[in-house]
Amino acid sequence: MLMLGGGVGILTGRHQVPGIPARLVQTTLPRLVLVPLVFRLVMLVQALWSAGLGAPSVLWTFALMHLVPNVAEALWAFRRSPAGTRMVPVADAGFAALFILAAALISPDLAITSITWTHLMGTVMIWALLRGALAGSLVVGGAMALNTLLDPASSLGLFLTLATALVASLAIVGLVGASMRFALGFGEQQGRAAERERHRRDVHDTVLQVMESFAIPAPADELDPAASLDRVRRTARAQAMRIRISLEHESSERIGLRQRLRLLAAEMAAEGLRAEVVIQDDCAPELPEEAAMALHDSAREALRNTLKHSGTRRAVVSVEEIGGGVSLTVRDHGAGFDVGDRRRGFGLENSIIARMAEIGGFARIESTPGLGTRVVLLAPSVLRVPVG
Repeated sequence: MLMLGGGVGILTGRHQVPGIPARLVQTTLPRLVLVPLVFRLVMLVQALWSAGLGAPSVLWTFALMHLVPNVAEALWAFRRSPAGTRMVPVADAGFAALFILAAALISPDLAITSITWTHLMGTVMIWALLRGALAGSLVVGGAMALNTLLDPASSLGLFLTLATALVASLAIVGLVGASMRFALGFGEQQGRAAERERHRRDVHDTVLQVMESFAIPAPADELDPAASLDRVRRTARAQAMRIRISLEHESSERIGLRQRLRLLAAEMAAEGLRAEVVIQDDCAPELPEEAAMALHDSAREALRNTLKHSGTRRAVVSVEEIGGGVSLTVRDHGAGFDVGDRRRGFGLENSIIARMAEIGGFARIESTPGLGTRVVLLAPSVLRVPVG
């Protein structure tokens, strides 16, 4: 449909291409006009090179006339509008007709004829790219009729030349359409895989972590079972409410990194870990929402690992600005572990390392048995790739 109907239907909203968003076609198709424009300019250089510096002034005049519409159409390709889409092919075809008539009346020089034929080939391609195969065929027919009146002997050669331009332009449109469909399909596949991974991460960081925290023995379990059961119930209710809010509402209020870490410290205190947050007075990191969220969620996973595995109930979270971003460190003086011997679990690999990599950041885990663990998170202040 794109090859037969052309891009103008997409640009004016009269047609749709199955499997390709109209906005993507609106952005891509006008840029294809640059293909015939570049072809014209290359052939112009070749014609002038063959003629040499001693070419007659009339040839240089025609070369300059040939440049004017090409430069104008190139500017339109980058500053396009629906009105321009309708007018550019018409204006180009009108100029081509006048160009051919002027060449026939002023000079039948072979170099000038090659320039006019090149321009006419570009006209056929522009119509085929923007208006479709039928429009391109009509332009070929009109050009043949005009050429029959001016030079019947060259009609067959001109027809073959213009037919080649028409087929080439339709092949370009078909190739671009197939490439867009492939890219969209690949992007959707990658997006679904990323969404599944985010879902696994969210389940691990919320439901699984809370369930595991319930399984951690506490001294109060034997001394005051009723209080321990009440703590479990309160934690379960708080987590259930938090999950429900995240499912039903998406907060439009931006929360800075400082506030996020204060809330995280309060959350961990309710679970039995005292997390001291240290932020320098002159440190006021301005981070994108995605970066602040990644630092918060990664720090929470590191603190939960401290709570479960370190044997200590204290940790320090420190934040400092570095060149081009923010560094956040989670430090504890617990049992530690051998980083080289221990296989990374889902939490370290996905909830910390992969999460920071998604925003273009970095995570480093340092630990020594008996000396505690340090998790260093680096987040850029400017995201270079879209997240999510």
